[in-house]
Amino acid sequence: MKKNYSFTLFWVCLLLVAFTVPGFSQVLRGRVTDAQSGEALPGVSVAIAASGQGTGTDNAGNYSLRLSPGSYRIQYSFIGYTTLTREVTIGSSDVTLNVALSPSVQSLTDVVVVGSRSTQVRSSVETVAPVDIISSRELQATGQVEPTQMINLVAPSFNSSRQTVADGTDHIDPATLRGLGPDQVLVLLNGKRRHNQALINVNGTIGRGSVGTDLNTIPTAAIERIEVLREGAASQYGSDAIAGVINVVLRKDTGTTGTLHLGQFYQGDGSTGQLGLYHGMKLGSRGVLGAAIDVRLRGATNRAGDYTGPVYVNWNAGRGANETEADWLARRQNLFNQDRALIAERGFDLSDNMQIGQSQVANLGGMLNGNYRISPRTEFYFSGIANYRRGQAAGFYRYPFQTTQNISEIYPNGFLPQIHSTILDRSILAGIGGDLGDGWRWDLSNVYGGNAFRFDVKNSLNASQFALGAAAPTEFYAGTIRFNQNTSDLGISKDFGSAIGLKSFNVAAGLSYRLDNYQIEPGEEASYRNFDLAAIPLRAGGAQVFPGFQPDNEVNTNRTVVAGYADIETDLTERLLLNTAGRYEYYSDFGGNLAGKLSGRYKFADFFSLRGTVANGFRAPSIHQRFFSAISTVFVTVPGQGLQPRQQGTFPNGSAVAQAFGVPSLEAERSLSYSLGITSQPLSNLSVTVDAYQIDINDRIILTSAFQRGTAGIGPRVGELLDAAGQTEVQSATFFTNAVSTRTQGIDIVLASDYQVGSGTLTLALAGNINRTEVRGDPKVSETLPSDVFGNELFNRLERSRLELAQPRNKFTLSGNYQIGKWRAYVRATRFGEVTVLDISNPVLDETFSPKVVTDLSVSYQLLRNLGVTIGANNLFDVYPDPLRQRQFPTPDDPTTLDNSSFGRFVYSRAATQFGFNGGYYFLNLTARF
Repeated sequence: MKKNYSFTLFWVCLLLVAFTVPGFSQVLRGRVTDAQSGEALPGVSVAIAASGQGTGTDNAGNYSLRLSPGSYRIQYSFIGYTTLTREVTIGSSDVTLNVALSPSVQSLTDVVVVGSRSTQVRSSVETVAPVDIISSRELQATGQVEPTQMINLVAPSFNSSRQTVADGTDHIDPATLRGLGPDQVLVLLNGKRRHNQALINVNGTIGRGSVGTDLNTIPTAAIERIEVLREGAASQYGSDAIAGVINVVLRKDTGTTGTLHLGQFYQGDGSTGQLGLYHGMKLGSRGVLGAAIDVRLRGATNRAGDYTGPVYVNWNAGRGANETEADWLARRQNLFNQDRALIAERGFDLSDNMQIGQSQVANLGGMLNGNYRISPRTEFYFSGIANYRRGQAAGFYRYPFQTTQNISEIYPNGFLPQIHSTILDRSILAGIGGDLGDGWRWDLSNVYGGNAFRFDVKNSLNASQFALGAAAPTEFYAGTIRFNQNTSDLGISKDFGSAIGLKSFNVAAGLSYRLDNYQIEPGEEASYRNFDLAAIPLRAGGAQVFPGFQPDNEVNTNRTVVAGYADIETDLTERLLLNTAGRYEYYSDFGGNLAGKLSGRYKFADFFSLRGTVANGFRAPSIHQRFFSAISTVFVTVPGQGLQPRQQGTFPNGSAVAQAFGVPSLEAERSLSYSLGITSQPLSNLSVTVDAYQIDINDRIILTSAFQRGTAGIGPRVGELLDAAGQTEVQSATFFTNAVSTRTQGIDIVLASDYQVGSGTLTLALAGNINRTEVRGDPKVSETLPSDVFGNELFNRLERSRLELAQPRNKFTLSGNYQIGKWRAYVRATRFGEVTVLDISNPVLDETFSPKVVTDLSVSYQLLRNLGVTIGANNLFDVYPDPLRQRQFPTPDDPTTLDNSSFGRFVYSRAATQFGFNGGYYFLNLTARF
């Protein structure tokens, strides 16, 4: 990587201002309790209005803040409780202020940080944009141990499900917001941009062709809350924030918390264990340090069906040129009988030769987070996360009859190749900020983050090494991909409200400098090379399941991004709140983009407000999409043979191959979005928010369908172009290109209420998302290949359905939480809407999967003052998606193929999964606080 001068400049500036603005200060301290039970409330947000300063209560409910003399408005907020505001004056001595919070409607008490740079403290119904606030308590109540799956159960506009038989994507869950792509949502950590993952999704899953952010690298024990901004915010935070922003806020309260999770699926597999530890302590009277460690062990699951295809003898071969149909069917039956005899003789298990389900994962993560007040008006803050993950997943089974992919001396009964992943993720944030006097606030920060994904292939072979026989290697290092990012930010702001006679008129501006680095490191020679190109028949070269990255794929490249922004938010009147923002970003590899927005909220009455936004945004092509290249093994449907492996090349956008195919250089995606919503509290114990939206995206970047060699259509021309480029072993090619434009329309609905039932409190919530994405117009075509067929090859029916139909068009969650004394019961029912997968060319093979309702139940009891226990079940009634309908696989006497199951191996679709297909899961949680 090039020398990072921005990082050096950051530390120089930090040292220059570290000890500025001396002064005197006193301590405001106190304790926050539950108004009904009198018990301490840990994790309560204590915010100082109009300053941006704040803290949280420890496990004993205690808090402390060092403040300069003056008058302050202190706001106490906690999810599930009424927000309380107190006025306090700090003089020449310390002040003690104890408060008690009363249970109330959940959504009215959530103080929001993301989406605004104003120091005004606002709840989620007071903001100009819709925001979901998810507390650590809610995350723990899901019975999940990974952040993506936790959010999926509590945020209706968020979707994520585990993938299977998808190479690296088996190990990192793609996550989406409002039905858009994983790379169209921006992730922040403590309000700062978080780096993307190194992996680009190139297999047939949701988010194919995209680069997301791996939320599962964040330790769950370290999370205080998660804020989900359900609106485009590219004008505030930059590229990627088209669908919205997810801000993960780390803990820094004092005290010690330990959590233990044990669980298993009803079918007896997928055993999961998680141990989370958090400890927070004060750094004298000036700061706090929080530390967390998180260990997760997740077992694999398998929901494969019985295999019905050929094993030792290929009885499913095509009909000979001079063969009558009767002779052909008779030959098929004879070969089938031979195959079945060998299966019985050698004891081959037709029900246990695939692994279709979640991958096996071991994950270790750690976190540090804190702040230290250098002077009364200057604070240093920092955070760091490190994560190490090992995963194991499988590909397609290689059967003995597939002689060009096997060496019988090693695997006489075939083999199931495995991909072993090693993922390293790290980030460090350091910043300094404070008050310059006269209301001016400043912030200078630097974030470095990186992600590396190493591929190892085991229980495999390179079939072109058949001359080595049993001595041929079975394990390969297939290469490593890396992404590193360093971001420096400088921001200033001031609220001019009091000077011009308004409640608020906050002006913020800033500069940002970012350096992106992307690397592909090739694997060992045997992982990618074909050692005998003269062999007849030609054997498959490279490691089976994942041919390694080749020297031609090697890359180590950088780009820089310079940005500037301005943001104004004002309470223009007591009823009207306005926000406008603009941001310009310049990318060294393709140019600049300007984004802006105008938002407003009008309060017609204390119980009813109207809010809306008009914004344009953009998403720059990721550096991964510009420079990724690989040769991989994919499976395509071959008439009469079912799914068969083929070598497919993904070529960089600027490569000679891409230019020969007429694929232009990548440009930024551009969006125009509108939203209009209401927030209301018609009753004292009922809140309602409804937000409608429309998002138009032009020039969306996709990974094209495969351009395949063949004898019909453009097949011969594809072969000529590949051969001329030296890609003689590659049967098909794909590219990244700005190909389509889409329109997404939807509605978000959130209702929350609470009631006193007997001696306890019942909280009810209904949250839902309805959305529809449609491709507008025809895909862009090439100037090199015939346009009448090129468009379908570029963006076929299957790829269109991934954007339009493969994610639920609606998702609703109804939950109830009843607490009485030491008992708490929680029930949640989530309805996932239907999804559809279209076949590449044959409508008969299209599949639609009906809506399903998944119910979760848990019961908690406070055993001791410091120890609580929860038992529960996710997917209580063991609901599965609809099985694949088209399962007419070939038989000896009927060669007809209308099969989506790959000879019965896939019971459920892997191209579109509403909520996975692992079934019911039961668990036990223990939580200790000290």
